Amino acid sequence: MHNNPRIEKEKMQKRIIAVDFDGALLKHRPFELAHKRWFELFSELLKDSSLKRYGTLKDYFPKVEEIMQRYLGDIAAEDKIRFARDVFAMVMVAEARQDDLVMDFADYLKSIKKSHALALITTAPEGSARPILEKLGCNELFDMIDESPLTHKPDKKKMFKEFMRKYGKPEFYIGDGDEHITACKELEIRTISVNWVSKARIKGDHDIKSVKELAKIIELQA
Repeated sequence: MHNNPRIEKEKMQKRIIAVDFDGALLKHRPFELAHKRWFELFSELLKDSSLKRYGTLKDYFPKVEEIMQRYLGDIAAEDKIRFARDVFAMVMVAEARQDDLVMDFADYLKSIKKSHALALITTAPEGSARPILEKLGCNELFDMIDESPLTHKPDKKKMFKEFMRKYGKPEFYIGDGDEHITACKELEIRTISVNWVSKARIKGDHDIKSVKELAKIIELQA
């Protein structure tokens, strides 16, 4: 994040549009594949092919903790999580490619950058979002980038609270209709669930299928 007081003041004067990474700006592929590759790697290191089946679990973190205990032994829990998430971050950055980017959404965000402060709020491990954005030619797209700490299990609601403490409440949070929408609603952040990568399981205050619909919603707030 920028620390220049002048830049911070300029951002605070703009309305904030917050965006999720997985399923909004990017397709699911690099995230899903990184999970799969992570479990494949440790199945090889521990010589246990049964671990591969955990790569598609939705609630994967308990298995990560089990595997880290087997691989690293009795070291501090935070060190185990950091190691696991560091590996995941490296794999995710390696897997990301240009056609994972939702291009028309990225182009739209670029078009409103002068009038809005753009924030990426993602549970991706700290240090992974910027290299991915660099690979995809979007390194200057966001004014603020919030990633989850390497030493803790991802918690989007805590991230939203911390973000609002620093910058104030976003005008909208744009996500793919997962449980992060619920976290926003609990914090009274207006939400837009998007369906251009996958069908939203949890509907936002607005539920849309195209960037054109999004543009109309944002324009109404001008």
